[in-house]
Amino acid sequence: MKVFDNLYFVGQTEYSAWVVTTTEGMILIDTLFDYSVEEEVVGGLKKLALDPAMIRYVIVTHPHPDHHGGAKFLQDHYKPRVVMSGADWDVIDRLSGTKPTRDMVATDGQTLTLGDTTITLYITPGHTPGTLSVFIPVRENGTRHLAALWGGTGLNADRASLEAYIRSAQRFDEIVQKAGADIILSNHTDWDGSKVNLPQLTKREPDTPNPYVVGTPAVRRYLEVAKECATARVLRLK
Repeated sequence: MKVFDNLYFVGQTEYSAWVVTTTEGMILIDTLFDYSVEEEVVGGLKKLALDPAMIRYVIVTHPHPDHHGGAKFLQDHYKPRVVMSGADWDVIDRLSGTKPTRDMVATDGQTLTLGDTTITLYITPGHTPGTLSVFIPVRENGTRHLAALWGGTGLNADRASLEAYIRSAQRFDEIVQKAGADIILSNHTDWDGSKVNLPQLTKREPDTPNPYVVGTPAVRRYLEVAKECATARVLRLK
């Protein structure tokens, strides 16, 4: 469904995939599983009257099959550039099963411009060695907002990745504060309110607030909770 004038949700009940539309094509963020990408992403775009052949870039936030699994199908059928951090491409290289061919390597703070839209990629290790988090400028009825997509929310059980997660959440919070991001997105519907927000959008009255716009303080609280949860798990380690 359409979430903002230039942002669409084409995910599943539990797993999110986001599409950013621009004047020169689309950027897809995460690809779902290999068995669901055709029906959910490709089929979803067609239902929205968007052409999947216009996907120019695929951003894979991290190498878990619910996020990278569909990338190979899209590579094979539509030839987009697939973008992942170097550390997570290295993880992909060691995996078996369906996986994309190594393509673009993201760098920290990299901007990616397509048409009238520039997104920014940040490497935020913790959930995986090179998790990507993304800043996405969105628009609604002439009003501009900035969405911060936290690329990997789940916590691991080892000290090294948890401590990396804490550092990443702290740093991303500082970036959010400086940039004034007022929307928090995730790649799982439980973790950014999408299970509540998407149904609300279907019943939204004209001139009422978009439920995804929560304000910078709320985005920062989200990251603070993420950091505190990781800290609590570190304290429980023996």
